[in-house]
Amino acid sequence: MSVSSKLPRRRSDGAPRRARPNAVRLVSLAAAGLLIAAAPLGLAASAQASTSASTSTSTPAQAGSSASALAAADAPGTLSFPATTTIPADGTAVFVNLDVPAGLTPTSVTGIVAPVTPAAGAAASSTSAAASGALGGSVQVSVNGVVLQTLDPAAPAALNVPLTASDVVKGIVSIGLTYTVIDTTAAVCTVPSTASVELSKVVLAYSGDATVPKTVAEFLNPSLTAVAVQIPDAPSSALEQAGLSTVAALAHALPSGVDISLTTAGDSANEAAVDPIRGRIIVLAPSTDSSVTTATTALSTGAGGVPTLTISGPEASLSAAGTALGSDYLVLANSGNTTGLSQTGTSTPALTQNLQYFGSPSQIALAGFGQTSSFTNISQASFGGPISSATVNLVGMHSDIPDSVIATANVYWNNFLIGSQVLGHSTTFSMTLPVSGTLITAANGLKIQLSAVPVTGNCTGAPALIPIQLFVDAAASNVSAVRGQTINPGFQRFPQVLGGVLPVAFDSGASVDVAVASAGDIVASLQRNSSIQLAVTVMTPGEFVSSSKSGLFVGATSDDSNALGAPLRLDSFKAIDSNAVSFGVGTTEPYATLQAFQSGGRNVLMLGGWSPSSSAGDVDALQLQAAEYTMSNPDQWFGLSGDILVAQPNQADPVLISSNAIVPQTAVTDDYRGYAVWIAVVAIVLILAGVIGEITRRRRRGKLKKYVDAQLVAEGTAQSQAAAESTGTAPTGTTGTAPTGTGTTGTGPTPPPSTD
Repeated sequence: MSVSSKLPRRRSDGAPRRARPNAVRLVSLAAAGLLIAAAPLGLAASAQASTSASTSTSTPAQAGSSASALAAADAPGTLSFPATTTIPADGTAVFVNLDVPAGLTPTSVTGIVAPVTPAAGAAASSTSAAASGALGGSVQVSVNGVVLQTLDPAAPAALNVPLTASDVVKGIVSIGLTYTVIDTTAAVCTVPSTASVELSKVVLAYSGDATVPKTVAEFLNPSLTAVAVQIPDAPSSALEQAGLSTVAALAHALPSGVDISLTTAGDSANEAAVDPIRGRIIVLAPSTDSSVTTATTALSTGAGGVPTLTISGPEASLSAAGTALGSDYLVLANSGNTTGLSQTGTSTPALTQNLQYFGSPSQIALAGFGQTSSFTNISQASFGGPISSATVNLVGMHSDIPDSVIATANVYWNNFLIGSQVLGHSTTFSMTLPVSGTLITAANGLKIQLSAVPVTGNCTGAPALIPIQLFVDAAASNVSAVRGQTINPGFQRFPQVLGGVLPVAFDSGASVDVAVASAGDIVASLQRNSSIQLAVTVMTPGEFVSSSKSGLFVGATSDDSNALGAPLRLDSFKAIDSNAVSFGVGTTEPYATLQAFQSGGRNVLMLGGWSPSSSAGDVDALQLQAAEYTMSNPDQWFGLSGDILVAQPNQADPVLISSNAIVPQTAVTDDYRGYAVWIAVVAIVLILAGVIGEITRRRRRGKLKKYVDAQLVAEGTAQSQAAAESTGTAPTGTTGTAPTGTGTTGTGPTPPPSTD
């Protein structure tokens, strides 16, 4: 892992593009009274997460760095590394690894070590940088385990150590810095100091000449700072796919500090600045010879002496050839002129992976009194798709902990304690820890921490001689995930929702040059956060809109945003919070936006813009700015929150806002107007049905009432007849007299007169 510098590209308006942050990998292990350190010398693919067995931090180049200083070319015989590194005052060795191009012999390294101002609220703490200096603190600078310089951390100091060819191991010079606070008055274990110093302005002096690569395998190496990929002007879809596939391959294979650009041949404004020592140019050239059926490669020296790799062949073959540049088997390309360079297909990782898969060393070793910890990055993309929960399984061994020592092993997921175990006489170590979906993010951190202290609290004397060690077997320990989705729609659903496949579409909302350069930045940023090399395909806008696959849409128009159902349509808009965007943006001023949203069950990234004049040229520079921000912000893709990124005129950086902060636009409300009509129709139907039902019910109730009344009358008559029969009288009176017609209270009908 390397610290690397680069020259920033230039925007289309002539201003230098901000230098992208460079990764500083830190690996060490330390505790009070004990130091076990090892400088990593292997290369790490940018997509793989690193594991550091320490509590250490690193910071990218500060935004306040002057553009002119970063843009200036290295002085003859020197290589500059503008990134800054923070060294905490915890006795931990922090290693800054400097990649040295083949053929160069380092002679010295210089830099500035300065105290960091304590955070707010800590100014009165005795553990500030100045106070720790008074306690006898020092910063030791070492190379290959040999201390070459000791600095006072209380004030800025110049780092200057000599180097020789023997200090280069596998192309890397590893500079170790250890900030130790010595408090001779303390008789007990104390809380580690929070002070820190910062290393900046690192310059490596060298002699000799850089070796020109002679094979395709030598062409790419981690010492590079910039690679420019070129495709012909007015490219076809096949050439756009070839360029994006090459960018994905380079972002997969090279460290994250390497600046990668994709441009058309005539677009020099957006091309990464490359130099002959740490720069490369890759040219994709379609062949017009019908007899040529496969891709071929050729090495040459391009403009300014920059090594150049030209890949030529039929347009359809260039995408697979560019993809092959990210292959682990590229080392087999032991010639400058090759034929048939190609890689196709994708792989889907299993849902259970051991810790080595995530970049951990085969053995995680923690030791000593105080606290020591290891950190492993675990991204959802490493599982080939989104996950909804996980289970961490850890196995290992620890030393027999005597009764005079208290030791615990704590495990954290994204700084949330998920498990703890007291270590004792049983030396086996095993923990199975569930991780709920509420703790799952796009990028996750697994920390294993050993805490040990003598019962007396005294870290000096005989107790300090007791070896307290915890070893975790990274090959046998694993993380098992469950497929699912727990993240709300937005940027952080990417790149895992892609599943290793990235469809891309281009439309007329941006010029060809801008669309190509912007797509290159976004693809590189996505790839940097995916351990799986993305298989890029290019389709038409119509195919993309009707597709069910998640992907990227570049140069979107207003119609495209409507068809995809984007949360912010490419039209005028107003923000609920007036401070979210500058005055006039979205009404009288143009804007560009990168959005991440769910559309028809799939997830979409859409880049487009709007201007009052409806001219794509007005928003070209803003679309470039929005796309570049995915690489230039300190946390790159994982620094994007929410679902909308807006680039505005006269603003150095785009702003991130939520779609909930946008006043509903006409196009959005129109989408729901049809639903409102149907709702009204359904409501009317329901009302009519209710009225008809009520009328029907009333009629039924009337009929039922008449029926019941008739039934009651019939029952009353039947009862009267029954009573009359039981007394021997006719049921026509209440006194029981015969129906002669003369009774006054119960007479019956008068019989007709006799004729006899």
